[in-house]
Amino acid sequence: MTRCLSLLGILLLGVSGAQAAEFTPSGSLGLTQTFYGDSGNYRTATSHPSLTWNYQLSPEWGLSAEWDRTWNRYTYTGAPKQQNNDYSEPSFTVSYNYGKLGSSKVNWSSSLKIETQSNFNNNSQGYGLLQTVFDFSKYFPENAYIQPTQLAIAPMYVYGKNISGPSGTVNTGGVGLLTNWNLPANFSLTLNAYAFKDWYRGSFIVGGSNGSYTNATYFMLSAWLEYAKTLYKFNERTSLAFNFSGGLDPYVMSNRRAAWNPFLATDEMYQWLSPTVMKGNYKNAYDLFALPQLSLSYTLNKQVSFNAFVQAKYSNQQWGSSEKNWRWQPQAGIGVVYQF
Repeated sequence: MTRCLSLLGILLLGVSGAQAAEFTPSGSLGLTQTFYGDSGNYRTATSHPSLTWNYQLSPEWGLSAEWDRTWNRYTYTGAPKQQNNDYSEPSFTVSYNYGKLGSSKVNWSSSLKIETQSNFNNNSQGYGLLQTVFDFSKYFPENAYIQPTQLAIAPMYVYGKNISGPSGTVNTGGVGLLTNWNLPANFSLTLNAYAFKDWYRGSFIVGGSNGSYTNATYFMLSAWLEYAKTLYKFNERTSLAFNFSGGLDPYVMSNRRAAWNPFLATDEMYQWLSPTVMKGNYKNAYDLFALPQLSLSYTLNKQVSFNAFVQAKYSNQQWGSSEKNWRWQPQAGIGVVYQF
């Protein structure tokens, strides 16, 4: 963690922006409660509250925090086709926007994220993710058909450590290509590619059919299509919308045939719940999903808004040595956001 902070200090050294006199700090506080059902004959019923906080301290500095807590809505016994979702994940992120890089159109920003993960089995991990992002999207000519909102190169470094249970560490170095595109007819496309390498010690060492590995190289692709359409406006405060998302979340391949599950693969996922069963020793794995949603939104005033949603996810329930057993999972939830 200390190395992450030192690196961020180097990145920020000598960079300062004049704060606009008109700028007013602002933020939001949100709570979403989601209920997941079983996925066919797979036991995946889960309760998931998520608390988020964002604060823009200045035009350059931003802060955010998130706490996700899940627990099983059935008695988990470790039987086949059961997913243990008794889990807690708090995180805190500080970000800095340098603005334009010299006289170019490239926007430069950096962030540091601190996260802990716990399954309440005396085996918890802590991670620090440092990345710096160079966004080239302003070089793309404007047109009515396809427009990038992000087209960025992002070098990144991750340090992970077991904070309870057997000792172990992981160091990760990599680079990401991060893109998001606005498409015609209310569609958008996110397409991200990552190349990174993990170095393992202790409990993080991965095992495979040919032995154990103290390092592994990965390529990861995330690609999902999103659609948003207001179906009906009851009045100025209340509306009903149809939303859809679906795609690869993610596809991962490695030079090691082993039971691996790198931090970046789970941290960058669009969905919260991964497939139920991760099985075998493998060199590649993927999660493919479709998630249609109906959402009812209500705006109380300029500060407070509510929403309720129902949705159903169709995805493979097993990944790893093979991807199979496609099932529907019903989901529903409510949320509230306070702007300040």
